[in-house]
Amino acid sequence: MLLSAPMRTIDGEVYLITGGAGAIAHPILAAFVDAGARVGVVDRAEDRARARVAELPTGRAIPIVADLTSAEGAASMVRAVEVTWGRLDGLVHTAGGFAMGNLDAVEASEYDRLLDMNLRTTFHAVRAVLPSLRARGAGFLCAFASEPALTGAAPGAALYGAAKSAVATLLHSVDGELAGTDVAVSVVYPMGVVDTAANRAAMPDADPAGFIDPVDIAEAIVHAARRSRRARLRDLAIYPPRLRSAQ
Repeated sequence: MLLSAPMRTIDGEVYLITGGAGAIAHPILAAFVDAGARVGVVDRAEDRARARVAELPTGRAIPIVADLTSAEGAASMVRAVEVTWGRLDGLVHTAGGFAMGNLDAVEASEYDRLLDMNLRTTFHAVRAVLPSLRARGAGFLCAFASEPALTGAAPGAALYGAAKSAVATLLHSVDGELAGTDVAVSVVYPMGVVDTAANRAAMPDADPAGFIDPVDIAEAIVHAARRSRRARLRDLAIYPPRLRSAQ
């Protein structure tokens, strides 16, 4: 006889999804709504946030305009969902940025840009939601690192690798600080190229059959959010398919 592991329900819960108009967030929003949750679609552009909300069932999503490079921007997104629905159960932070370039070739300005988009936004977003989750003693925090955060190196993209490794360390540290609560923390590591329109355009000669389906990433995140307190999924390394090598 097989025993099924206990799963939480997230029906009726409220989650903030940042980078809400982006290609990665699109299936994440759909997956959380399909699981019964309500979502705040957080983006810097109001028209993009509203367009994404229009794709979701009425009453299950609200657009939130926020600049997460500032503490006030992050605080405003928390206020928006708590005013609308009176609660906050979690955060999935997808906002970030990428750039290639050997360290001695990138412009010095790339340091601020990549650290702001990746680490600074994570810092402000997580810091803003923590008081609400601590007050409830439960919830879910999730953010995106990348393959270099697991492998320890990103040749040709050293600055990006450093930024994403810092994101993983930040989340691991917060996980330790939340000991004694039922707030779960997950870090997502896409271990390859994610199949988005932008990536297909940037790599026209690559076979997209070898890209990671963002729908699978979304389902993994919802699965992590629904785990019982007995088994947390902290590190979600998601690998691309293995393609048959040419003979």
